[in-house]
Amino acid sequence: MTRDEEARKAEGVRMSDLAEHVERKDMQQYLIETLTALIKFPTFVPPGEHYDEIVDWLSSLLAGFGFACERIDMPAELVKARLKDADLQGVRANLLATKAYAARESVDLYTHLDVVPAGEGWSTPPFEPVIKDGKIFGRGVADPKGNVAALLTALHIMEEQELESRYSLRVLLTTDEELGLYSGLCYFADEGLLQGDYLLCMDTDNEGICVATNGVLNWELEVHGRSSHSSNPFLGVNAVEQAALVIQELQALKVTIERRESAVPCSPEITNLTGQQHIKPVFNVTMINGGVKENLIPPSCRIRGDRRYIPEESVDNVLKEFEDAVAAIKADHGINLDLTPKPGFPPMSTDPNHEWVRRVQAAASDAFSVPKGVNGVQGGLDVGYAVQRSQQPVCSFGVWRATESNIHGPDENVRISDLKNYVKFLLRLLT
Repeated sequence: MTRDEEARKAEGVRMSDLAEHVERKDMQQYLIETLTALIKFPTFVPPGEHYDEIVDWLSSLLAGFGFACERIDMPAELVKARLKDADLQGVRANLLATKAYAARESVDLYTHLDVVPAGEGWSTPPFEPVIKDGKIFGRGVADPKGNVAALLTALHIMEEQELESRYSLRVLLTTDEELGLYSGLCYFADEGLLQGDYLLCMDTDNEGICVATNGVLNWELEVHGRSSHSSNPFLGVNAVEQAALVIQELQALKVTIERRESAVPCSPEITNLTGQQHIKPVFNVTMINGGVKENLIPPSCRIRGDRRYIPEESVDNVLKEFEDAVAAIKADHGINLDLTPKPGFPPMSTDPNHEWVRRVQAAASDAFSVPKGVNGVQGGLDVGYAVQRSQQPVCSFGVWRATESNIHGPDENVRISDLKNYVKFLLRLLT
């Protein structure tokens, strides 16, 4: 047996031993109890309250693992400037926890702590996690707090087993990602706090290693009409009816946009579900609000939506295309219409052959016992903004399943087996 073969055999034995630790009943209990505690902090945004409480709780845990912890609150004046329309309450608290090892390289481990509101249609209490059919149900169990619980469990095992990390560790647990505008991670990037040689984003599914995301452009159209009594509609201009015409006209833009595709492949699960081979841009109308009273012709109506654009598109071209389409609708139909674009996170794109991507891919494939490919996702991430500033090699790999976990919907769930495999992935990657 060669020296390399002996080393691989020893590594296999070591990882097998660590996998047995993860599968221990007491360790599974630790993982589930940690996730349950995280979910009970109702950190949904808006309004984004209780950030300070969850950050202080996490600081105490991480300090017990030997991390130096710093709570970093986004300044109120910056919140007012960058998140002024977000209907927020409470301190925008974030956490940076660092631990130096005798390692030549360092890694930033990132995910967010905020969740979307629970919404309707749940069969279980959204903030009181329930276990059934091998899964945990609750708001945030998958996106993103399952990742946090798995990270804490991996660090707990490293502390218990006195394991050295291959990297000095920098844990970034930030807030307001779900707003899609300017998050705690964006603030960290602007303040120069992303200092690792590599960045692992834990905020995606586990179908593959994500190296590309779409950019996000939220938008609002306001249709201006003129009110009158509904019995004399000819004296007014019905903004709601004109908005319906605007939405109909926007379908042509939607078709044009969604014919395009990126060179980046999508996940096998999405391909199996839709036949789609590559990530694509998306145009959605998602909200409409207008009218005052049944017997009053509405004087205004707001239409809102989002535009997801692929890495090959520029935000300037995206904006111009939308502005041109709106100008054509105004000219063709004489509608008084204003467009307000609200650019969010830019696209993320990493060379799929980068050494960091290969390391993450190997660790994930080993931990989940299936080959994990490299792909993109059509969602947007604040990490796109962050790495534009930090220029770090980044890829993303998370705990949930793209279609099964129902993130942002009722009965959000994560498989307990996936949580345990994610712990194994982190141990394989970091030790």
